[in-house]
Amino acid sequence: MRCGKWIGGLVLGCWVVIACGGCVSMDQYRRLQAQNRRMAADKEALAQELYDMRNGSDSLHTRLSACEGEVATKDELIANLRSENDVLDEMRLLAQAELERLANKQDLSDVVIAGPKLPPQLDNALKRFADEHPSAVEYDSARGSVKWKSDLLFALGSDVVKESSQAALKRFTEIVKSPTASDFEVIVVGHTDNRPISRAATKSKHPTNWHLSAHRSISVANVLLHNGYDANRIGVMGCGEYRPVADNSTQQGRSQNRRVDIYLIPSGSIVKAAVGWRVEGEALAFARPVD
Repeated sequence: MRCGKWIGGLVLGCWVVIACGGCVSMDQYRRLQAQNRRMAADKEALAQELYDMRNGSDSLHTRLSACEGEVATKDELIANLRSENDVLDEMRLLAQAELERLANKQDLSDVVIAGPKLPPQLDNALKRFADEHPSAVEYDSARGSVKWKSDLLFALGSDVVKESSQAALKRFTEIVKSPTASDFEVIVVGHTDNRPISRAATKSKHPTNWHLSAHRSISVANVLLHNGYDANRIGVMGCGEYRPVADNSTQQGRSQNRRVDIYLIPSGSIVKAAVGWRVEGEALAFARPVD
């Protein structure tokens, strides 16, 4: 009887143990299932993230390729612009050189008094004279003019011919008095830079640059007269600052503009102005066409 009870208790205990063991396995199973679902969800999320990142990477690659294409296009454009700029710079330098050449040759605003070409003997005499005085004069054979540098003839603001220039003017007078120049007469044309006369002492004698340029022409003409040249063969003009041959913004340009030009023209070309006709402050000579 006791044995039967003991066996029954043992069986009951085993069942309880089995039952309890079965309950623990089920909880683990359920936990594993939950973990599995979470891992599956995480995997799916990671897969979606990877997909999105790959799409983003493809988009970035596309944009990068487009940017690289734009950069290459802009680099090509920059290279073309630099090439065009080099060409433009070269053209600018050539144009500047040509302008300087033309300016040195003849300024469009300069006075032009043209007559027939001088006889060879007179032309050669004036060429030799210019060669003897290269720092003082320039001879233009085509225009029959001798350009005197005013700074060598006069002090600034003065119309008194310097003593150092007297000998050269005397030699010039001998040339234009010679028989080879007998068919010609001269026009003396004075010019100044554009600086206004400011000193009171100077202004009292020469109120404007017109006056100063005309007075200088008269002074040169008087030297020619003193050296025996006929007054009936001389005309004078004063152009003030209005006929520049160089840029007045530089000291060198202003020095070039202060000048006295002497033109040789056929005799009888100078005529008087009409009575009563006058321009204030300007001395003029009038030339009629040669028949």
